Amino acid sequence: MRFIHAADFHLGYQQYGSKDRFNDFSRAFLHVVEQAVDRQVDFVLLAGDLFEKRTVEPLAMRVAVDGLDALRGAGIPVVAIEGNHERPYYGDQYSWVDFLDGLGYFRLLTPRFEEGRAILEPHGDAGGAYVDLPSGVRIYGIKYYGAAIGRVVRLFAEALAEMDHGGVDFVILAVHAGLEGQMPRYSGTLALNDLAPLKEFVDYLAMGHIHKPYAVDGWIYNPGSPETCSMEEVAWPERGYYLVDARPGQEPTHRAELIVPPRRPFYSLPLEVDTLTRPEVLYAAVQELIRGRGDEVDPHSRPVVELVLKGVLSFNRADLDLDHVQDLLDKAWTPLIKPRVRNQTRPAEFEMVVEAKTGRRDLERAVLRELVGQDQRYRLAADAWTRVALEVKRLSLEGAAPEAVIDLLRQSQADLLPEEKEAG
Repeated sequence: MRFIHAADFHLGYQQYGSKDRFNDFSRAFLHVVEQAVDRQVDFVLLAGDLFEKRTVEPLAMRVAVDGLDALRGAGIPVVAIEGNHERPYYGDQYSWVDFLDGLGYFRLLTPRFEEGRAILEPHGDAGGAYVDLPSGVRIYGIKYYGAAIGRVVRLFAEALAEMDHGGVDFVILAVHAGLEGQMPRYSGTLALNDLAPLKEFVDYLAMGHIHKPYAVDGWIYNPGSPETCSMEEVAWPERGYYLVDARPGQEPTHRAELIVPPRRPFYSLPLEVDTLTRPEVLYAAVQELIRGRGDEVDPHSRPVVELVLKGVLSFNRADLDLDHVQDLLDKAWTPLIKPRVRNQTRPAEFEMVVEAKTGRRDLERAVLRELVGQDQRYRLAADAWTRVALEVKRLSLEGAAPEAVIDLLRQSQADLLPEEKEAG
């Protein structure tokens, strides 16, 4: 028996407002459909978030129906659970995945609850918690329950222990939830202790929701997102879908291969700025970075690119022309969208030691000197530039003509920054 386990297709996601990205997510889904047909799998399991939004756009629904039609035409059943992105609005009872279930495109699974108990019934016209396939496999499903997922799984485990599995060779449980510890600051997750009572009855735990791929203890699997939903996913290039060969009665009972589908390249390029003392030096470092990564980035693929500036910026942030940095990246790689530049730099530490009897004038001078000294370009002449700043203040308060202030600044620049005068 062979099946595909996939999740988090997010059909309809027009990332960055780009129609090309809408098409990328569609292609990822249709590629997996094509692989299912070519590899003659027995069924496809969708572990939630087939769609990006609760209100599905017509074109996204058309892509879903085209793919599901192809699977149905090939005689490949599809089993699905509802994810957090596609659940109905509060108060509604029917979602778009319920609609596809009603049309017979797949069987949508989840238990119902009565008087504090999970009711596990076979899938029928009113839904159900499980389906039995001719190959001797039983598939259970639990939709997204957010912070309540721990309690839901405990009730499910109690009900599962009472189920008759006679004639069932292989049990799969699909859950749209995260596994604790896989992603920081992620809510609605399950701990391994929550899942432990299931292991006696479940051979393969198919998860979705977190876009990071992982496999734990030889029975918990999460394939990650086939396409790139955010820049942080660049850190997990090995994600896509699982192709699983189940072999009941053998050891191990299954083999799961994580397959990486084709996707648009994303690049997140870090640049440490601590030693870059002037904007011009930083721009030169960006160009060097571009040359260093030139063989890796294929401009014909229209990649998505971001530059992340990190470290301590030794000059005034206002002097950094981020538009120029974007233009350098754009010219080099012709990315799909304007390159993003994330400025995560921090200014030099501001630390002052002030005596209790320091007067206002001395305090003002000390603050100005500290601020001037944070910029690497002015640090060696910080005292002189402090005097210039105070003189500018004096002229302004006395109502001096703007030309007088400009003349002072020009003369100060000529005296204190001779290298710039020569360059001019």
